[in-house]
Amino acid sequence: MREDAEKPASSLPPDPLSARTPIDIVLLMNEPEAAFQAAAFSRIDPSLSLAHASTLEMLHQSLSRLSPRARLIGFSTSIIAPASALAAFPNGGYNFHPGPPNYPGNRPSAFACYAGEQEYGVTFHRMVPRVDEGEILDCEIFSIANCDTAHAIAILAYQRLARLFLMNATALAQLDRDITGNGVRWSGQKTTQAQYNAMRVVPGNIDPVELDRRIQAFNWIYTPVSNFGSPHHTKRPDLRPENQNPLQGLAKDQDF
Repeated sequence: MREDAEKPASSLPPDPLSARTPIDIVLLMNEPEAAFQAAAFSRIDPSLSLAHASTLEMLHQSLSRLSPRARLIGFSTSIIAPASALAAFPNGGYNFHPGPPNYPGNRPSAFACYAGEQEYGVTFHRMVPRVDEGEILDCEIFSIANCDTAHAIAILAYQRLARLFLMNATALAQLDRDITGNGVRWSGQKTTQAQYNAMRVVPGNIDPVELDRRIQAFNWIYTPVSNFGSPHHTKRPDLRPENQNPLQGLAKDQDF
């Protein structure tokens, strides 16, 4: 059982279907992060009406109950809000991306590890229909020199992303406030899940140095049956566990 399943239901914002008041903020993220953000918003402004959506279906169900000032907030989510849903929020959508502006797209920590980056970051930006292309509002850059795997980078990025949210929570809670950009622009190639999956499949004659580099960056690799006779998975023995407390570590199904 995931640790977040043991959290009391009262720590979460109300279900969009059962909410009777207009929704001010929809939290598009997993349950632990929704509970964390709901607690922060409740401290800032207890009058805010919050709803949690962890699926695209839940997001669509919330649209009919939006207040005239509603905002959408995503946090390291793999759910892509369509243009029609974004247009329904009078005060727009905002997202917390678990990578720096030069690593847009999916699984940024893996590709940064593979590239041997010494610095990494997290990004707060406006949501637009195209993923990771909205105006950048805030970001934080930090050293990852002591991180030898993508998982270690992702854990550090998760912690910094939570801090970046707290730094911007007051501005997000002030629904009539316009949040201005910081002038930083997206750069680099936008990565995809398909690219990530492709890097986990290796030929039988791969160079040992390249093999270790991929294991560090992509956590585990899959070697095709045609090369080894049977499916074979390889994992570094020193990888950190994946079932840590999600507010201190990394939830399994997030887009890091």
